[in-house]
This record gives sequence, structure tokens and C-alpha cells, in this order.
Amino acid sequence: MTRLLQVTGPDDPAILEAAAVLARGGLVAFPTETVYGLGADGLNPEAVARIYAAKGRPATNPVILHVADAVGAQALVSHWPAEAQVLVERFWPGPLTLVLPASDRVPSIVRAGGPSVALRCPAHPVALALIRAAGRPLAAPSANRSQHLSPTLAQHVASSLGEAVDLILDGGATAAGLESTILDLAGDRPRILRPGPIGPADLTALLGPVELWEGAVKAGEVQAAPGMAERHYAPRARLELVAPGSGVRGISGTVAYVGLGSLPPLPEGVRGILLPLDAEAVGTRLYALLHELDDAGFERIFMERPPEGERWLAVRDRLRRASAKELP
Repeated sequence: MTRLLQVTGPDDPAILEAAAVLARGGLVAFPTETVYGLGADGLNPEAVARIYAAKGRPATNPVILHVADAVGAQALVSHWPAEAQVLVERFWPGPLTLVLPASDRVPSIVRAGGPSVALRCPAHPVALALIRAAGRPLAAPSANRSQHLSPTLAQHVASSLGEAVDLILDGGATAAGLESTILDLAGDRPRILRPGPIGPADLTALLGPVELWEGAVKAGEVQAAPGMAERHYAPRARLELVAPGSGVRGISGTVAYVGLGSLPPLPEGVRGILLPLDAEAVGTRLYALLHELDDAGFERIFMERPPEGERWLAVRDRLRRASAKELP
């Protein structure tokens, strides 16, 4: 059975136990400041293959390597541009993933066969202590089944992956609630591949113009980074986005309606849930709420579309992919 250990901080003995599991090629789920990650030795292709098998993750979807500092990142790339140094001095440790040309040290499976590698230094004391104890970069996508909701609690990991994980480090609820911003520095111009807690304005202030990619990679195509598929981050319930204040009519089954800032009148039997009209608060709460509604057996979730504007960019991205039609 999967073991779940409470971890109180970077000096907890559970971290050394987790590092020993990783050294044996095992899988350890651990908290970061964004969501829980499913970790393996990032330089061990067989261990990384276990991540793909546990998640049911397509081989075309690369995984992020988590490092303890910029020195650890530089050892994994063939070129470290000046832009990368500026960014890590400002945002690492933190929720920013950089895509850079990979060195020969990075296994092909980590890169999904592509030429670049995604790197991040997490701002969570347990995550950093685990990386240092392991003495290796950790491949660590979100600790959930592919396309499904990311976990913000250890219990979410256990429910989604079960015995596919050797050990879960329970560090409580994650702080940010949404995955990291992914910035591609391997091309001609900096390009955001996945919006996250660090927004375009933050990056532009340091780098100048930054492109924003808002497309979707088709099934079977190699992704440059995680989170680029058309459908992702989805609850089991059918999620539909509606205009603010529109409410629902003529709906049967177990239904929830999530309003932003206010709730319209709702039919009897529809559960109304009010979230503040605050992008950061919604981002922190979003996955946990969707997990709760799934666990309660709701079949359909109607959620009001977030406002336009940069502050809501990451939330809009996650909801757009979570509400996309399920792939055959």
C-alpha cells in the first residue's frame, strides 16, 4: 500500500526516507507552492517511465525537472542565456518554469524526444529539501491522472493515483493552487506557453516584449512543455462555462453553479457556490473546489466565465482546457 507521511518542514526525517525511495527508482508525491508533484529521479529514464505509466501520460508530453538552484539548472542545458539569469535572480525559487535547450544529460523521455527541457526551482521548503536530499533533479509533473484535476492536497494524490505512488509526503494545502508559469526561452523571442502566477507584465518588465501562446497542441503531437493540450485539468463532472449572471434553466441531475462576485437566482436543487471576484483567490481555490464537487457526486458544474484582463489569464486558461470536450 502507498504510504502517506506527514511532513512538518525541511528537517523532517520523512524527507530522508523519501530521498531513499527516489534513489531506488521509486515515485514520491510531494508538495510545492503550486500543486503536488509526482517525483522521480529525473536522470533515471526507467524511473521517469514510471511517472508516465502511473499518470497514463502521453509520451508526447514532457515533464518539468525541478532543481534546487540556478547552478543545478545550468548543468542541464546546452545554453544559459542572459535572460534566464535575470529571471532566476528575480523569480527563483518560485512558480516560473523556463524552457531551454537541453544538454545531453537530460534523458529523451523527460523531453518527450524534443530538443528542450523545462526547469523550475520550487519555492516550498519541503520540495527544496527533498531535491537536495536526493542530490538529483526531480522530474515532477502534477500528481494526478493525465488530463484530470491537479492535486492541492495529499488526499487528492491518493484518490487519483492510489498504489501507483510509493510514498506521499503530506505538507498540507498548497498555497498558489495553480501550476507554474511556463516561459519558453529556446526560441527567437520569449514566449509564455502556459500562464500562471507570474504574469506577462512581470516578465515584460524584465525582458521587454513577451509573446503569449494561447493555442492547443493536437493529440499525438509533441508538446514543448506541459499544459498545452486542448483538454487538461478536468474534473470528472462535466464542466461548462456560462456568461456571468446567466444562471441555469431546465437542467436535471446533480448540478452545481459557481458564481463570481454574486449568485443569480437558481432553480431548486441546484447548489449555488459563490467565489469572490478576485483572480488570486479563485486560482487558489479552484482545484480544491472542483475536487470537492467531484467527491460529492455532482454530474454537471456550471461556472461563470472569468473577466478578461491579465490578472485572470491563468484561471481562464485552466477553465478553457478543463471544459474542452473529452478526447475519444
